[in-house]
Amino acid sequence: MRKPCTYFIIILTALLAACSDARTESASAELTRAEEAFSESDYASAMNIAASALDLPQPDSIVCARLYDIIARCHRNAGNAEAELSYAQQAAEWAPNDSLVRQELVLSAINAGRHDLAMEQLELMNPTDEFRLHLLPLPAMKTGHTEMARDALVHLYSNDLWMPVSQMAMLAEIYSSEGMFDRAAAVIDGIDPAQLSDPDDLEAMLRYYDSIGNTQMSMVTVRKLASVLESRLSEASAQEIYSRLYEIEHSARAERQTRDRNRIVVLSLCVALLLLAAGMVTWWLLYRHASERRRLLQKQNDLLMLSIERRRTMSELFSERNRSIELMGNLMIDASVSDKGATKRISTTLAEEIERFRSAEAIEEIAHTLNECFDNIITRLEKDVPTLSHAERVLMLYSAAGLSARVICLLTSQTPGAVYAQKHRIRKKIQASEASASDQQQYLDLL
Repeated sequence: MRKPCTYFIIILTALLAACSDARTESASAELTRAEEAFSESDYASAMNIAASALDLPQPDSIVCARLYDIIARCHRNAGNAEAELSYAQQAAEWAPNDSLVRQELVLSAINAGRHDLAMEQLELMNPTDEFRLHLLPLPAMKTGHTEMARDALVHLYSNDLWMPVSQMAMLAEIYSSEGMFDRAAAVIDGIDPAQLSDPDDLEAMLRYYDSIGNTQMSMVTVRKLASVLESRLSEASAQEIYSRLYEIEHSARAERQTRDRNRIVVLSLCVALLLLAAGMVTWWLLYRHASERRRLLQKQNDLLMLSIERRRTMSELFSERNRSIELMGNLMIDASVSDKGATKRISTTLAEEIERFRSAEAIEEIAHTLNECFDNIITRLEKDVPTLSHAERVLMLYSAAGLSARVICLLTSQTPGAVYAQKHRIRKKIQASEASASDQQQYLDLL
């Protein structure tokens, strides 16, 4: 009688151990899967796998650092600089002496505009490290360490090391500020702004031409920059697709994990009920209750994070899209106050660009983008508030696109007082409409 009981206890122990092993997947194996998904540009799957692996037991700090690093790089490809920096810092906390983690933290800090943090990490590196030499100039200039930036740029240039156009333009700008105009011209010799396609390179070249007063080349660079930013519109719109894909992948993985976990728990429960029926039933009920609460809280958190990410993506999209018209509009307005002749020259050069932005195609493109990213908000607005005039609709689209008041005045040929009065009338019409309170708030947010 004792032997069957002994065998039964051994089998039960083995089953429970197998169930426990099945529930705790290897974090290292998950890291490998996440890296493979990232290498295949499947950033949504890579982020889901890495985030789920962080819930597993983590015996190795390097594995944790690599998982946080993958999530940071996925956010970098999504254009979410703040989240990227947050996860890169967590990776550095797990592996503070890992050179690759430190390099990723430097890149994340620069992308997020935290040049002081980037400088702290760069100063810990070997002074002759090529990564340090290539990444140092921009944070050094932003934090006031001009000499350090100059030394790094001169070292790269004098040793014929690779330099991006933005760094060559930065070195030329430094030379010109020191009065060495021949050296500055030699550094950027052969660089044609019309052939560049990187906004950072074009902005650096524009700063250099502005510093030496070369108005003609500044205009060429501005036109090319406007064209490049226009081409980035479709790439920025793709971030909405990425957000939806991430939501679908995360939901599917959570459901699959819940299904597998429930199947394993049911198997363990059936075996254990022979000896501990009452105890196991109680445990199961508590476990299901806690699991459901955790799933609901995680789902609410995911929805909130995705909503914030979509709004940030739209803000960045319109910022890149409208930077050229803001620059051109401000140039025209400032010149009209200081120099009538300059106004004529700027108008002749930029009138076509401004007229294009005034066109019905550009206005409808803004409306189409807002409809795609915010659940047909413009279509719903026109249905809920039919009393809006065409001019009021155009004003709302310009405001939603992030244009400043002075540029809106220029595009609509109105005074600031008239624009503010028109916005006041629009608010009154929205508040008087029969739309729900949440919809009214969404419409008012466009202003």
